[in-house]
Amino acid sequence: MNSILYIVSVPIGNNKDISMNAIEKLAMADLIIGEEYKETSKLLRLNGLEKPFELLNEHSTHDEIDELVKKIINSRITCLVSDSGTPSIEDPGEALINICLRKGVGLKIIPGATALASALALSGFKVSPFTFVGFLDRDEKRRREELIKYFSYQHTLVFYETPYRYKKVIQEMAKISKRDYRIFLGLNLTADDEIQVRGTLKEVAQKMENLPKAPPVIVIEI
Repeated sequence: MNSILYIVSVPIGNNKDISMNAIEKLAMADLIIGEEYKETSKLLRLNGLEKPFELLNEHSTHDEIDELVKKIINSRITCLVSDSGTPSIEDPGEALINICLRKGVGLKIIPGATALASALALSGFKVSPFTFVGFLDRDEKRRREELIKYFSYQHTLVFYETPYRYKKVIQEMAKISKRDYRIFLGLNLTADDEIQVRGTLKEVAQKMENLPKAPPVIVIEI
């Protein structure tokens, strides 16, 4: 059996952004692997699919990932989805994909929404070149060291953060940076309640109290 793992991009905010190709492959799949039960169930239900699925997330053990790989090898078509965007980009799917490559599983991509590309396009900043940082370290001291390093770069930076920590991180950025860089902050991008905030680091840091807890993407023009 020639096993194929499809890396399937799903919407980041607006549920209508899923592609016809993604829905078709999910319908055909012998095995679906999602990140969290609630989000995967919602994704399938909204697209008229009632199918069982397995889970892969930050709590998955090495043994559990190995078991998933065995199931992939014994399936014709597997679809890997995350809670939003494209699996393996700052996502638990990365480890699974690497093992599948070593095991000779075929890989294909169903492209679609990514918060990274959406934020870069909306920012209005020069995007070539840029560095995708992803999530900074949770430890405040190590995070400060990372920020000092990245602020020494001479091009645009893109950060992911958690809804409950992004405010603190932006305030740290404003204190650490030697220049008052321009920043774009996107919250709940593509959703009906999307918020876009633009300004300098110091200006945006002062607006934090009035902003909601929501999935953020941060773009800084260095």
